[in-house]
Formats: sequence, structure tokens, C-alpha cells
Amino acid sequence: MEGLLMVPDAPRFQRRHRTMRRTLLLLVALTILSRPAIPQASRDDFVHRDGSHLTLHGQLFRFAGANIYWLGLDENVDGVRYPTKFRTDDALQTAKEMGATVVRAHTLGISTGNSLSIEPARNQFNDRAFVPIDYAIAEAARLGIRLIIPLTDNYHYYSGGKHNFTDWEHLPENEFFTNASVIGDFETYIQHLLNHVSPITGIALKDDPTILAWETGNEIYPPTTWTATIAGYLKSIDKNHLVVDGHYGVDEAALSLADIDLCSAHFNGTVFKMTAEALNRQVIRAAGKRPLLVGEFDWSNRHGSGNLIEFLSATRNATSVAGATYWSLFGHNDRSGYVQHLDGFTLHYPGDTLEMRSEVSQLRTFAFEIRGLNVPPYGIPEVPEITGIARAGFIAWRGAANASTYQVERSLIGPSGPWVVLTTGSVTDNDTPWKLPSGAGHSAWYRVKGANLSGQFGPYSLVYVSDSH
Repeated sequence: MEGLLMVPDAPRFQRRHRTMRRTLLLLVALTILSRPAIPQASRDDFVHRDGSHLTLHGQLFRFAGANIYWLGLDENVDGVRYPTKFRTDDALQTAKEMGATVVRAHTLGISTGNSLSIEPARNQFNDRAFVPIDYAIAEAARLGIRLIIPLTDNYHYYSGGKHNFTDWEHLPENEFFTNASVIGDFETYIQHLLNHVSPITGIALKDDPTILAWETGNEIYPPTTWTATIAGYLKSIDKNHLVVDGHYGVDEAALSLADIDLCSAHFNGTVFKMTAEALNRQVIRAAGKRPLLVGEFDWSNRHGSGNLIEFLSATRNATSVAGATYWSLFGHNDRSGYVQHLDGFTLHYPGDTLEMRSEVSQLRTFAFEIRGLNVPPYGIPEVPEITGIARAGFIAWRGAANASTYQVERSLIGPSGPWVVLTTGSVTDNDTPWKLPSGAGHSAWYRVKGANLSGQFGPYSLVYVSDSH
């Protein structure tokens, strides 16, 4: 009867439903079985410690690179947010262009205490926070970059730190290193992080050779007993990765700990100046026991902390220094120009000023020389993207990794040209949005391409059509 729901014959319907369900399960099983197996890393794929040196595939492993602290959670664009894939791609590609084989990235491991963190509150986990982390690790792997990941911070930054764990227990912060309950909470956090399986790679972080080392903390001052406890806990979960003692400066007592693979010192003009003398004092403290990581140093020479050329030379000559990562690299913004950070250590490639360009060149040369390699030619720029043309007559474009300058072209006929070059001189990312010359008429078509420091152009952007401005 019209308006009534017709129910099929129940036994027949149930048999058909069971048949459909078996067919569906079979298809799912066949799909899973037909997927290519994710290759499992072997022990040879990881970086190892051999006495006071690091090795990879049986060969000495030394490195240079950058600190890109914001890869897991950014603070520099529209407040605290997850970084876009473009900013992650661009910064890592820029690091590679500068010769980096290692990047130190705080927020891939320090992520506690706010709603976007891995652990927003005690024993409450937010796995949405792993989305940018997984992406950054996968992109680093694609580019052949390994990662050093600190696990907590001495300071009260947006990404979190040791104070979160004591705050949750309503305890003074100085009990982070001694209170058994707080240490247990920190170990729970570590376990959740290391056992996380990336949906991109299908690999747990504890099994991913892209990660070079876990660092017990950033610029912390723990007793050696705490370092032994945390390093031992890390090794109990993860037999593959190295462990860095995050003590601010070499803790000689920790050098005898079996589970500590590297010691660390930072040279940024606060505790240790960026001088050959300061470096050599830390090298002597670690001599013959553990490799030394120069976790941060001031590339800029602007903070009264020393001379970059002398410091890089001393670092390269101290063979027990495994590697060095400067503070800190920022790439292009999503719409135009660069991401800015106001701590005085912000580095943009190829350099905002002639002085920065000289320092970038020194860092790039050092990154290859510490590996015993000749400095290669500059890479071809990636593809820029025009992001808008304002009625006031300004064009904006999203910058391209490896680019030094840009060429802007316009067609008044159509997207196939003919094209007229509008730029004269050297237009850089710091010039965007760029004022267009007049004469566009009712409609105009635009395209942009970048040139590297050798003058080689990369591919054009997509054509952008604009009404009269």
C-alpha cells in the first residue's frame, strides 16, 4: 500500500546480506594484500655511535644543518597554528639547498600544554597534532635529511616544556627532575610519541631511520641520575636511535652513561659565546668519550658572540664534533615574502642583506666541507605562485625555494603571449608585493619565474589573469 515501507523477505534478505558482506571482506583483504609492502629499515639504515664519532653504513658521519624549531607547531603566522605543508616543504628544501643533512626541530617532540599539542593535559592525547609532525618527517626523508628531536624544554614557550608536567601535578617546577610521579608522566609522554605510527610511512617513530636522535631536552640542567633514567627509558623502547644529553653544556658525569650517545653545547652568546675558544673548552670536556653536537650557534655575528668564519673553521677541525646546526632557519610565507621571527637570529636564504648573503654562503660552504665534499652548483628554483594582484597595482607571489631574484612578465593579448618583461634590476622576495608599471588595459595576464644565485631560471608560475587595476 502506498506510503508504507515494504520489508523484503527476511531469510532471503539475510542470505543476500551475508553474501554481500563476505564479498566485501574478500575485496578488502585482496586490497590489503595487493598493496606494496612498506620496506622495513635495517640496523644499517640508522646512524650509529662508534666511540667519539658517528657512523652511517660503516662510514664516518659528520653533518651541518639548521634549527627549524616550528615544523610541528608554528607561532609565527596568524598566532599558534600548525604550519602549512608549503611552509614545511619550502623550509626543508631551503635547508637542503644550504647543504643540510640534519635538521634539529623542537616541536616534532616538544608538544605539551595547549589545545594543539600532542598532550594538551595530563594523560590526554591529541593525535591530530601528529599530522604536521608525520608530514615533516616524511618530507625530510624524501629530501635525505635526518632529524634531531628534543623531548621537552627548559623554558615556558608556546610549544610546552618541563613546567607542564609539574603544573599538572601542582608541584614546583624544580621537581621535574626528582618527583617520581612527574617522571612517570614524562615517560608516558615519551612512550606515546615513540610508539606513534605514521599513516604516511606506516612506520612507528621509534623505527624510522629519518630520526637521527632523541634529545632529552632543550637547554635543561638535570642531575645525571635523571639523565640516566630518561636515556635508559628511551633505549628500553627504542633500540635504534641515538640519545643526546640535552644538558646545557657538556655534563662530564653523563659521558660515562651507556645510554647516552652524544653530548651537546649551544653557542649563541648567552651561556657560551660563539668563539673557537668556547668550542674547544667543550670539546676537551667530551674528548675521547662522546661525540659533541653543536646544537645551536649564532650565525649572525650580531650578538657579540664571536666570529662566524673562525667558529666554523674550529668546528670543522674538531673531529670529535659530530655536527652543528645554526639557529634558526625560516622560509617563505604562504602568500608572499618570508616568515619573520623577531629574536634577531632569523635566517632567510639567500639573505635579506649583503651581510646575510655572505654569512649564508659561509654556512653553505661549511655544510659541504664538513662532509669532505666540494660545494655543488646552486639548485634550480622551484615554481613560484602568483597569489594576487591588488587594484592599487601590486602583484604578490609566493616565493620559490632556491630563488634569489624573480622576473615578472605580462601579456596584454592572452595566456599564450607575447610576453613583456616588467622587472628591471633585482626583484626579491623582500620586494613583494611589487608595484606593477601602468599600461595593462582592461585585462592582463601575468607569470613569474625565479632565478638562482647563478642566474639560472626555474619554471614559470601558472598564468594569472587580472582585470584592469
